[in-house]
Amino acid sequence: MKQKNILTFVLTLAALLALAVGISQAQSPSQAADGPSAPGAAQTITPGAIPIQGRLTDSSGRPLSDGDYSVTFSLYESESGLIPICSDTNTVTVQGGLFSSYLDYCYDDLHGQKVWLGVRVEGDSEMSPRQPIYAVPYALSLRPGAVISYSNSSQILTVRNYGSGNGIHAYSANNNGVYASSGADDQAAISGYNSSTGEGLKGTSVAGVGVFGGSLASVGVEASSSVSVALKAAGTGIIQSSAKSYIWISGNGLRKKNDSDTTQFELDTYGGVIVTPGGTGRRDVMLPVTLPGQLYGQDVTLTGIDVYFKSQSDFDGIDATFVRRQTGAGSGDTIISDGTDHVCTTACSYHLDLTTNNVLSDEQGVVYIAFQLFFGGSSNYVQIGGVRLTLEHD
Repeated sequence: MKQKNILTFVLTLAALLALAVGISQAQSPSQAADGPSAPGAAQTITPGAIPIQGRLTDSSGRPLSDGDYSVTFSLYESESGLIPICSDTNTVTVQGGLFSSYLDYCYDDLHGQKVWLGVRVEGDSEMSPRQPIYAVPYALSLRPGAVISYSNSSQILTVRNYGSGNGIHAYSANNNGVYASSGADDQAAISGYNSSTGEGLKGTSVAGVGVFGGSLASVGVEASSSVSVALKAAGTGIIQSSAKSYIWISGNGLRKKNDSDTTQFELDTYGGVIVTPGGTGRRDVMLPVTLPGQLYGQDVTLTGIDVYFKSQSDFDGIDATFVRRQTGAGSGDTIISDGTDHVCTTACSYHLDLTTNNVLSDEQGVVYIAFQLFFGGSSNYVQIGGVRLTLEHD
């Protein structure tokens, strides 16, 4: 059999891309005006198949004889590649050199990359050169790395799946599967909503983060629900947040360290306590603390303590502050031991950074605070309003 040549193809990639392939051999004016036409009966094209119409000639340019021919269509990712990404062999009916066929089973292999078409008729070798398939301009918006940009009051892209699969599936080997950002102060980068009974936003992970939300000035992740769980971490998963948390401890809980001390306490009506020594010398007082060792599965790190107090005079105040962490019954580590004098005859506060032995866990979480108070007289007082601890996470 003589070598065949294809003069003209017109191809369409159903639903996604409209494609055209150019052939080096020129048409006559009459051929260009009329274009190829399909032979007699139209073939049934399966959903997702690529329809192909063309004209088959021999090496001298004469149309092939009418009849049925076995034709193999193949797509390659390079002009000289050896292995096609997909192929399809069909029995093609030729009339006057014209034929109509299709290339099937390629829809899972096309994802916006450049492709070349190879054609082989009967036992001949594949025609050369292969023909590049060109995308129409709008199809370029779906190529890898493409950007869809427009100013609109509604969605730029809408994806719907009325079956049982995902609406959108995203995967990245070395980065985020889905990344979204918003320039609006009052809008979310990603918003999830479910009008039925399922999750509005769901993330699963084998070892990494299922769902991550971050914000420079507002809420990283916000969840609301009128009938069910707003935010949920299932199984061994955890809900993480890098936002600071604060624990307030009322001064009403202050107590003397030694039962034999003459220290006296008078509770005020706002949650504080007025401490008088009832004698001479310094007094050691303790403030019990109740803290979570973990929050939402994350170890708690104490990073700061703020003490709110008031002195009766310049001769009354706090000259030592201690924060310790228990490691076992009767043993522990010092988080901070500060010997700075603090005196203030109005409502004041002071802050200390906590940087050592300050991580709490599900096994070590007992924390206690101690103060050493000094007085200018047995009836003078130091008033402790309360303490604020700053809690952070990795």
